[in-house]
Order: sequence, then C-alpha cells, then structure tokens
Amino acid sequence: MPDLRLSPTERFDLQSRIVLQGDETARTGLSAREGFEFPDLEGSRQSVAWLLRQELAARIEGGDGASTGPITVADAVAAVMARLRRTRCVATAYQPSDDPDDYRDADDQTGALAYTCQLPDPAALRPVHAALRAAQDGADRHQAAQRLLAAYVQHLSSAPDRPVHAHHAVFSRPYSADHAVMHSMAVMETILPALFPFDGWEDGDD
Repeated sequence: MPDLRLSPTERFDLQSRIVLQGDETARTGLSAREGFEFPDLEGSRQSVAWLLRQELAARIEGGDGASTGPITVADAVAAVMARLRRTRCVATAYQPSDDPDDYRDADDQTGALAYTCQLPDPAALRPVHAALRAAQDGADRHQAAQRLLAAYVQHLSSAPDRPVHAHHAVFSRPYSADHAVMHSMAVMETILPALFPFDGWEDGDD
C-alpha cells in the first residue's frame, strides 16, 4: 500500500491553500490523509473580514461620514479578501523538536516549520495613513480618509509581491477539526500585518 502519511511541509502547504484560497481539492485530499474531515474555514475567513471591517471603520469613519464617499470601507475589505485569495504561502524547512515529550507516535512529531508568503510591501501607504491621523475633523478628515481608502484599494489590487519569511514555533499534526482550525489560521499572524498594517503603525509613531 502507498504511504499516505504527510510530511510537515506537505501538511502546511495543503492547510495554507485551504485557509487562503478555500481550495476544495486540498481540503478533500487532506481530510482523506488525516483521517477526519478538515473544515473548509469559510466561517473563519468571514470572521476575519468582519473584524477588518470593524477595525477599518473605526479608523476611517471616525464619526464624520467618510464612508459616504465613492470608496467605502466595504470596498477596502473586499480588496483585502481578494488579495488574501491570491496570496501563496509555502513551507521551506522543518526542524523536529529534540524533546521526546513532543512525540505522540512515530507519525506525529512537533517541531519548528519555516515558510514564506508572497505579500505586498505596505510601506507606501504609511504617509497616507499618517495624513489621516493628523487631519482635523470635518472636510479635511473626510478627504484624508478617502485618499487613504483609494490608495489602499489600489495598493491591494496592484502592488507587487515580495517574500515574507516566517515560522511556526510549534507545528504538529492536528488531532481534531477544532485543533486544525487553530493550527491553520495561525498563518494569518504573518499575512494580516502586511495586508492590514495600521495596527502596527499605531503602536508607535508614523
């Protein structure tokens, strides 16, 4: 019989295709090889979209009606999710743990997995974001908000990709559907700061 066991790098690549593209072929194949039905994660992606909408609205609208312009928060969130579907993350290396407690059986080891995602560089948005934060209420802030939304949507649709390197400090075979969701969605910790950089910028000075 063929060996159906997945390597950690194969597992990550299939999981990332399910998280980012909703790849049904990857989900079917992974389910067959893991021994339980792997969730399609559509609900998780919708949760991400809802959270981004709330976060962006709090920054953009700010009580001055900026969402009434030609480009809306909904347009920007749709652009984020479209770029998410185009994002590719691929495992590049895996280092098994030296701790014997990190092994449940010969087919299930824990270790550190390195991966690379192809993502746009958000740096060009930083001056437009700073201008919104500095704008006064009223027409000035409304115009600054619309400039940011326009730049953001354009950036997400056309900015070139560049490699972003990251890693899972702990990566193992999921033992249940719930564990699989938690495990797989961890890749968002790498992707969202590139596609939605505003949180990081607001932690310090623009």
